[in-house]
Amino acid sequence: MKAKLLFTLLILWTISGFSQRFGEQQLISTETEKSYLSIPFDIDNDGFIDVLTASGETYELSWYKNLDGAGNFGSENVIDGTSAFYLSVEFVDLDNDGDKDILYLRNNPRQVVWVENLDGAGNFGAVQIVMEEDFIGNIKSIDMDNDGDLDLLATLTDTFTGWIVWYENIDGQGAFGPQALLIDNPNEFAKIALEDIDNDGLLDILATEYVYSQGKIFWHKNMGNGSLGPMQIIYQFNWAQSGGTNIVEFQYADINTDGKKDLIITSIDDNSFINTYWLENLDNQGNFGDLQFIMDTHDQYLFYDLDNDSDNDMLLWNRYADKISWKENEDGQGTFGTPNIITLAVDFVSDAKAADFNGNGWLDIVSASSGDNKLTWYTNNTLGISENEVSNYQVYPNPTNGLLYIKSKQPISQVSVFNILGQLVETTSKNKQVDLSKTKSGVYLLQVESDNGDLQTFKIVKK
Repeated sequence: MKAKLLFTLLILWTISGFSQRFGEQQLISTETEKSYLSIPFDIDNDGFIDVLTASGETYELSWYKNLDGAGNFGSENVIDGTSAFYLSVEFVDLDNDGDKDILYLRNNPRQVVWVENLDGAGNFGAVQIVMEEDFIGNIKSIDMDNDGDLDLLATLTDTFTGWIVWYENIDGQGAFGPQALLIDNPNEFAKIALEDIDNDGLLDILATEYVYSQGKIFWHKNMGNGSLGPMQIIYQFNWAQSGGTNIVEFQYADINTDGKKDLIITSIDDNSFINTYWLENLDNQGNFGDLQFIMDTHDQYLFYDLDNDSDNDMLLWNRYADKISWKENEDGQGTFGTPNIITLAVDFVSDAKAADFNGNGWLDIVSASSGDNKLTWYTNNTLGISENEVSNYQVYPNPTNGLLYIKSKQPISQVSVFNILGQLVETTSKNKQVDLSKTKSGVYLLQVESDNGDLQTFKIVKK
C-alpha cells in the first residue's frame, strides 16, 4: 500500500511541477552589504525563526525579524556597529535570566564580547567586552565548574604554541574572573568543539591542531571538576602514506543512523588535494572506526535531515563555484548521492544553514552571499507521507498548552518532538502522551513510530 502511495505521490509531484525539493530564491534583504553570516534563531521569542547576519563592508552585526512565520522578513536591526569582523556567534544565557544573549568573537582587535537580551523580544543591551587577547582562536560557553551558570572556554596561541583556558562566570550574571589554564599544548589549536564523547553527561573537548605533516584529531575528557584529562588521539594521518596531510575541518553528526554521533573530517595535503571522510562512532566511549570516503570537493558542509526520512543528509555550499546544493543519505548508512542543485543564483556564497522559516515542519535553507549582498531563503517542498495517506494516529489537542495525546490504531514504539531547527526537544517510549508544558511557544514537529516501523510526522503548535 505504502509503495503504491509513494509511486502515486511521485507522479502527482512531477505533474504539479514540484520536481525540485527546494523552491525559488526568496529574498530576505540586500540591505546588509557583503553579508557573510546566515544564522537562524528565534531571536525575539515569538515562535518564528529569524536570521542573524554580519556585514563585510560596514562591519555590523544585525538581524532580520520573521514577521509572520511564513518567511516574510522585516528591515535590518543592528546589534553591534563596531568596525570589526565577526568570527563566531553563539546564542547563550550568560546572565541566567532565562533568555538567550549573544556571545561572539570579533577581530581587529580580537575581543570576546556579549550583549544582553534585555526582554527576550529582540531588544539588546550595550556591548560588553569580556576579554581582549591578540590570539584568541575559539570561544565556547560551558558550565566548567558545575555551579549552574555558563563560564567561557577559549583557545589562545603564541608562536605556534596553544593553550585552552577558562574564565569563571563569578556571579552568574556575566561578570567573568581571571584566566585559568586547562591545557598547555605544543601546537596551536585549529578548532575545538564541545561534545559528550564518552556519554557521561559532561561536555568534552574535541579538537584539531595547526600542523603540516601528520594532522590529527583528538579529545580531552571533562573530568567534572574544572579540569580536563590528557589528550586522546582519535585519528592521525601518517606523513609517509598521506603526503603531509592536515585536518582543516571536522563535524560531529550521526551518519549511519545508529543513534551515535560519528566524526566527519576534511583534510588537505601538500598537493592541495581536499578530501572529506567519516569515522564511525563504535561505542560512545571515544573509539572510532576507519576512514570512509565521502567527497573530494571544496564544498563546505553541514548535516541535516533535509528530506524528512530520519537520516542526515548533506547541505553543501561553494563560494568559488557560486553554488548551493545538497546530497541525500541514500541508505541511512552514510552513502551519499550526487549533488542536487538548490541554486546557482548566488555570488560568493559565504554561509548556509537549515531551519523551518514557514512553519510547515520541513527544513528550509538560508544563505548569505557577499558578492551580491544577498540574504536569501529557499522553501523545502518535501511532501510527507503522513500528509497524504490515512493516518494511523490522532494527535490532540493541537494547538496545545502542554499535554499532547496520541490515539493510535497500533502499538507505539517511540514519540519524538523536534523544534523547527531540527533539534530533539522531547522523546518518550511506548507512551500515548507527551508533556510540552516546559517548552516555549512555537511550531514543533511530532514524529510517531509504531512497533512495526511505521513512521508518521505531524506539525503541532505549542501555545
